[in-house]
Amino acid sequence: MPINNTASHGLVVEVPRQSSWHVPKGSYTSSIRSVNLANRFGGYSNIPIVRIVFSPQIPGSNIDYLAKVELKLDLNDGSELWNLICRLLGRKALQDCSGAKFNLETLVGQACDIEIDHNYNKAENYDYPLVIVSEVQEAGRLVKTVGGKA
Repeated sequence: MPINNTASHGLVVEVPRQSSWHVPKGSYTSSIRSVNLANRFGGYSNIPIVRIVFSPQIPGSNIDYLAKVELKLDLNDGSELWNLICRLLGRKALQDCSGAKFNLETLVGQACDIEIDHNYNKAENYDYPLVIVSEVQEAGRLVKTVGGKA
C-alpha cells in the first residue's frame, strides 16, 4: 500500500475498494459474477442448489455491491432456474440442450437487471435487513436507460 507523505497532502493512504452484501432496495443493472453448485441441508436430505452471485451497479456508489439468489437445481420446464435462464438467454438456449447438458457457466458475465427487496421480519435482531433478489430480467427490462446510461 503506497504512502504519500508530502507537505500539501499530509499522510495520504490508499483505501482498497470495499464490497458489501447490503444492497439498497431497488432495481439495478447488473451482471452475473459467478455461478456455483451447493447443497442446502433440510430435514434428512441435501437439496442441490445453484447459487448465482450478481454485481449490481449502484449509481453514485464507490462500493462493489454483491447480491445472490439460490435456486433448486431443477431444469424442468417451468422451474425457477428454467425460467431465469429463459429470461436471460431465451427459451431456445435450453430447448437446444433438450435431453443433453447445459453449462451453467455460460451465465457468468451475462448482463441483466435485478430487483432487490428487503425482509424486515425480526429486523431488531440484526444490523441489516435480509437482502432478497426478488426479480431477475434481461438487461433493460427493469431499469430503463436515459440517454444510453442507466
